[in-house]
Amino acid sequence: MDFEKIGRARLMMRLPRHRKQISELRFLALNSLMAAYGAAVITRDELREHAMSDEPLTVAYESNCQAIEDKVVMLLTNISPRFVN
Repeated sequence: MDFEKIGRARLMMRLPRHRKQISELRFLALNSLMAAYGAAVITRDELREHAMSDEPLTVAYESNCQAIEDKVVMLLTNISPRFVN
């Protein structure tokens, strides 16, 4: 499973203001966040299907996904213009 690709696609939906940057930029820090987000959202979604939404593990994955989204926004907001076409 290509977690980076999944994470990139999901983040493009979640963060429409940054869609162009998410689709075009490729560098290690961003790619790592994309892969982590892909794995986290898949696990979160599976937990949602099989468990109640207030279970501690589901809540933890919700929090992890939000934290990764926040890190991506911070990274993309503070990125050097030389990385942007």
